[in-house]
Amino acid sequence: MKPYSKYFAETKPIYEFVVRIAGCDFTSEMKSKMASALSMYVVESASTTRRLPIREHAEFVGLGPCEVYMIDIAVRYPVISDQIRQVVAECLGISARQVVVRTKLQEANHEPIAKPKQAKDGSVLNNPELESSSAQNLVGNQRIESMLKELETRRYEIAGLTARQT
Repeated sequence: MKPYSKYFAETKPIYEFVVRIAGCDFTSEMKSKMASALSMYVVESASTTRRLPIREHAEFVGLGPCEVYMIDIAVRYPVISDQIRQVVAECLGISARQVVVRTKLQEANHEPIAKPKQAKDGSVLNNPELESSSAQNLVGNQRIESMLKELETRRYEIAGLTARQT
């Protein structure tokens, strides 16, 4: 049987989120504004602000290379990511497209989409096997010749007899 304290802890769950803010200098003043705006959700904890390197981030389409600040927050009040996103954008005075909020589980499962490789001529190479020189045997006239040779050597069984295709 569980102790009462464990039952009590289960009745008051904590909702954890990861907030990413792009395209602005995130100061301590902005962090205090954000904390006061999120106080309606009873903030349990907020991590220190982490700054990600300047580069193009897949979450922030159209912003180009920019700094992204990341904060982990935990609240007691049940809330969804979009509500937190809207509150953070309004309190900081930035566009909602500069803010991305995910739950901890979503963040753990999130994998950025890798860009496909591009050849020297600009065409996209989705199949790395075609990059090697031996891959030329899989396309063009050489492939046609090898397919014809394959078809000539195949044998088919018809009604128990072995017959060669002509």
